[in-house]
Amino acid sequence: MMTQQALYTETGILAATAPFDFEKSLTFIGEFLPTNGEQTMVDGVFTKAILINGYAVAFRLTNRGTIDAPMVGYTLYSKQQLPVEVKRVVLERISFFLSLKDDLSEFYAVGRNDPHFAPIIEQWYGLHHVKFLTLAEIGCWAVLTQRVAIPIAAKMKHRIVENYGDSIEVDRQVYWAFPELERLAQVSPKEWMELLKNERKVAYMSEVTIALNGVDEEFLRTAPYEEAEAWLRSIKGIGEWSAAFILLRGEGRIERMLLNMKPFLAILPKVYGKDETMANIERIYGQWFGYWGYYMRTAN
Repeated sequence: MMTQQALYTETGILAATAPFDFEKSLTFIGEFLPTNGEQTMVDGVFTKAILINGYAVAFRLTNRGTIDAPMVGYTLYSKQQLPVEVKRVVLERISFFLSLKDDLSEFYAVGRNDPHFAPIIEQWYGLHHVKFLTLAEIGCWAVLTQRVAIPIAAKMKHRIVENYGDSIEVDRQVYWAFPELERLAQVSPKEWMELLKNERKVAYMSEVTIALNGVDEEFLRTAPYEEAEAWLRSIKGIGEWSAAFILLRGEGRIERMLLNMKPFLAILPKVYGKDETMANIERIYGQWFGYWGYYMRTAN
């Protein structure tokens, strides 16, 4: 089917594991600075673009269910008819991006026994982990934000997108998609320097994009955590923080989180009192430690 903008469209429904509150996902995205301005949210309708195998695809999402019986409606927009495999990958990526399949029942059971945290669960009930959309995006963002303020990193990111990404126009709104790793791995140091104007970031960006382009992302998602972390930290430019950041916020490895992260050390005494420790919180929440951190940062 062709739209008036000469785009191909496909529609359908994505299932989600209850409880899932689509509106809370939109609230989180609306306040998430690394992707500010890269999508639209109008009257509960979310639209964003992605590049998959060279195809620029805009996806529009709407709530089609309830928190306890959730469904997410989608419309895909593309300049060419999407091959079946590309459509499959796009839909899987959307589901992973919003963590639609996460079952939070065990996390909530633990959290509701924590009197300090229980009110936060009720406040954000149904919020699933919203990740970075692609490994390319979070890998580059991990480099861009090193020793640089977020607004400056965001400008660098926008230059990367405009030079190596792609765009698609839907309803007179242009949506830019972050470039794929295959393209970024081909960028020369000279080109990186013209964009970033920072020798350290140029060296790191080349190393990170080439390495990530050569890894099976499934390895980062499913390998023993120590192995995935060690592989990432073997890349020049990826240290302890960046590896943990990529695994948690990009690959959904919620079982770990750094104990010495300054934002949490500042929040912890406000919520739990001055005697609580991150190590004890990790012991209480176990494999849900990352989700605890996600809710804590979202609420504070």
